[in-house]
Amino acid sequence: MKKYALLLLTLLLLVRPLGGRAQEADSTLIGYYTWCNRHPTDPDMPLKADTLFRLAGEQGNRRMQSVALCLHTDHYYYTNNLDSLKVWVAKTQQFTRTYNQLTHYYFVWARLILHYTKYGKYTLALYELGRYQTQAFKDDFKPAIAEAYKQMGHIYRTQASYDLAVENYRKGIEFIEENHLKDVDLSYYYLQMGETYAFCGRYTQALEALDKGETCLLQPYHIWRIKLAQANVYAQHKEFSKARRLLDEIREKGSRYITEEKIGEIELLLFVGTGAYQQALALVNRRLESYRGEQQENDHKDNRLHYYYTPLLITRSSIYQRMGNYRAACDDLSQYAELWRQKIEGENREMLNEFATLLDVERLDRETAEARQEAQAERLRRNNVLITALAAILALAGAFIALQLRTNRHLARAKRAAEEADRMKGIFIRHITHEINTPLNAIVGFAELAAATPPPGEEERGAYLDIIRENSGFLQKLVDDVLYISDIESTLTPPARSEVDIDACCRDCLETAALQTQDPARLRYEPGTVPCRVSTSRQYVTKVLNELLRNALHHTSGPVTLSYASDAGGGVRFTVTDAGSGIPAAETERIFERFVKLDPFSQGMGLGLNVCRLIARTLGGDVVLDPASTAGARFVFTIPGA
Repeated sequence: MKKYALLLLTLLLLVRPLGGRAQEADSTLIGYYTWCNRHPTDPDMPLKADTLFRLAGEQGNRRMQSVALCLHTDHYYYTNNLDSLKVWVAKTQQFTRTYNQLTHYYFVWARLILHYTKYGKYTLALYELGRYQTQAFKDDFKPAIAEAYKQMGHIYRTQASYDLAVENYRKGIEFIEENHLKDVDLSYYYLQMGETYAFCGRYTQALEALDKGETCLLQPYHIWRIKLAQANVYAQHKEFSKARRLLDEIREKGSRYITEEKIGEIELLLFVGTGAYQQALALVNRRLESYRGEQQENDHKDNRLHYYYTPLLITRSSIYQRMGNYRAACDDLSQYAELWRQKIEGENREMLNEFATLLDVERLDRETAEARQEAQAERLRRNNVLITALAAILALAGAFIALQLRTNRHLARAKRAAEEADRMKGIFIRHITHEINTPLNAIVGFAELAAATPPPGEEERGAYLDIIRENSGFLQKLVDDVLYISDIESTLTPPARSEVDIDACCRDCLETAALQTQDPARLRYEPGTVPCRVSTSRQYVTKVLNELLRNALHHTSGPVTLSYASDAGGGVRFTVTDAGSGIPAAETERIFERFVKLDPFSQGMGLGLNVCRLIARTLGGDVVLDPASTAGARFVFTIPGA
């Protein structure tokens, strides 16, 4: 049972005071931190820790705030206030998780696990440690993963499951070495492994582990705890001279780092092993009296005292037996048996309470999870309603915006059309004023000359009348063009159609054109090889052909050719070709616009070709300038079949 005494003291030293200070902390914060760290059980310590938290918050120092919460939590650990400890562990974890202070998050969790282990609540300790390890792996927080292996080893070691304890220490060592965790005390893992080997009598392996621990000390003074463990192994292995040399070295050089109580445990082994029973008995009695006083002071609440007191009873019984005092030995054995019975009964009750607590925790967790799921479902439902409402609003807004955009586009087009119409009206008025005044002036002037006194001769009068007729024709054409444009653009009714003999229509147009030139021989006709009849408007076809022929005769003194041919779809393709100077490539489309004249000084308003294209498209065809024609200009007029 001596092994349990050594183990429990080791567990008490497991969680050391917080090391390190928050960066950029001022002297006031450091002063509060130092005081709280040195007085963990002082009644004023929580208030000072709260002040440290407030001051650090004013400076935005989240790390020092986390340290303050850990110090406050530590107060309840050291004063054995489990309920407050659990409350402050939860508070600290919530804050440290929010601000990503994982070192302090796992520190307070380890305090809770150690409290359960310290007071023999192994079921709760294992439960919390399982959650601790799972979360550490989830966060990939390597120092906490290493700590989990160490804590698991301690619990198994306390329960005398030495193989499992050694396995967890080994896993922790391998994890630390693989991940190069320089700030983790690797020598402590080797120390615990060596002591565990010693508990089960595997002294060679114990010494090998302790020797490895000497090679990886985090601090130079850690060597003394290694030497103390080595002395313990030598004493148990009955190598008393080696144990004595190490113990003397520890007393001489390392007494400030090792307590007299720990040294006394090795002294006791040496006294018993070397037969110094009176000295051993005196040492045991002093320690038993000391533990009895501690038990009365703590009202038997500190479970660890049992692990120090009962092994000493066994040790004293063994000493009495060797001294021949069998009655005293039997009394100690009887007392030990009674204490052991009480321990077993207490552990059984504690285990039942722990299981009941775990069931309550599981039930509470399940209820919390269910409540959380219900809350999430309700939030999801509300979010869905909100999203649906927002989607409907967005859809309506989108429809309204689309309608507004379409209306704006229509208004913009109408505005542009109105502006264009206004511009065209101005152009039309200017052109028509000029084009009407010119022939009217000629008509009026030559009519006055024809009626003058004395009257002109017959030849001269005939010339005047020809000029009057010519200018009257200009006026007539101008009026016709304007009326055609107005009629086509204002009516929605398609033109009346009838069977039209294309050849006869072309010949009539040539006869009309012959009247407009002094040299009818310039007109040439190339009819199609196959007679052609098409259902269309003869009036519109005639108007287009007359305009194209008149335009060609007006702009060239050479021959003008009219031809037609049927296409595969039953339509007709007319061409009017002249031998003039041609039309520049840049003007091939512009000449079909209204009021466009390549020669601004020529007679006319520039409506002829525009009227031709307007009529052709009304018939379902088109009028274009053939870009392949290089000698003069060739206009192509197409109409579809029936």
